[in-house]
Amino acid sequence: MNLKSYPTMHPQVAAQIVDDAAVIVLADAGEVNVLNPVGTRVWELSDGSHTIQQIIETIADEFEVTLQDAHVDVQEFLETLVQDKMVVIEELPMLDYR
Repeated sequence: MNLKSYPTMHPQVAAQIVDDAAVIVLADAGEVNVLNPVGTRVWELSDGSHTIQQIIETIADEFEVTLQDAHVDVQEFLETLVQDKMVVIEELPMLDYR
């Protein structure tokens, strides 16, 4: 996974933050996933405007872990999100035209 890539929510996913936890609904599979605080923060940052490297640095800073640990955890978590079709990885940032 390229650290300069931009993770963003898969178009077939609906999500909402409830009581500081991301609740992710996979419409096609009929599944609901609830993320822990670190997963929720990674999810919030996976908005198409942050690179994977920026997400790693933010997680390391906010959760007071080493960059090495954050790198391993974030990369593994994003790989799972991609595999489960909750996130897609883009090479360019997503533009918000709102």
